[in-house]
Amino acid sequence: MTPLAPFEGLSGVALDIALPFALLIVFFAVFQLVFLKRSRQYVLILLRGLAFAYVGLLLFLHGINIALMPMGTEIGELFGNLDHTWVLIPIGFVLGFLVTLAEPQVRVLSEEVEEASAGYIRAPVILYTLGAAVAAFAALGMARTVYGIPLPTIMIPGYGLALILLFFADRNFVAMAFDSGSIATGPMTVAFIMSMTIGAATAIEGRNPAVDGLGLIGIITLAPIISLQLVSLAYRIRPPQGGSQDG
Repeated sequence: MTPLAPFEGLSGVALDIALPFALLIVFFAVFQLVFLKRSRQYVLILLRGLAFAYVGLLLFLHGINIALMPMGTEIGELFGNLDHTWVLIPIGFVLGFLVTLAEPQVRVLSEEVEEASAGYIRAPVILYTLGAAVAAFAALGMARTVYGIPLPTIMIPGYGLALILLFFADRNFVAMAFDSGSIATGPMTVAFIMSMTIGAATAIEGRNPAVDGLGLIGIITLAPIISLQLVSLAYRIRPPQGGSQDG
């Protein structure tokens, strides 16, 4: 490997995200000139923040391309070639939990929920509930790949349960639960766990990566929707000491 190998493909990622950022700057510029009319200092701070965001996103996406995705695929293939492929299930559980805790969007959501609820719903409750739920459903997704379980067998009962819980869950949690479905399946989850599942499906005899490797993200999306609605039942029955319940 050459010293410049880690930087291969960086220019392509830079170009891919340059256009959206350029359009975003144009959008802000129009509002600044026509409506906002903020000070020059404010505009400079905004542009500096966008520059940091651009560099951060560039390095993050490039890191996923050169590290997380190849590593996930190789790990999946490694365990998929073992005689006891069931070990992928507990591995999926552990990785699902850790990746969710590392997901920036999940942490942001947890803090926002605590702020919006005036501290009634603590951030760690949301964070660790989502971590445990994603871990369980990631393990379920791995089991589907290992044993060739049809996707509708999991998705239909899962979404049926999510819809049934709508009638019983606290209304303050419902919108949060459905928003969390997309947040919990952020770039860390998609890049690492999905690539690992595809690698396992490639290695396991009789499995098709396009059929048995994909679909994991749809399964994991159910995790926060169901788990947070179930948490709302616990909060309704036993609210935190000193808290108040609305609705």
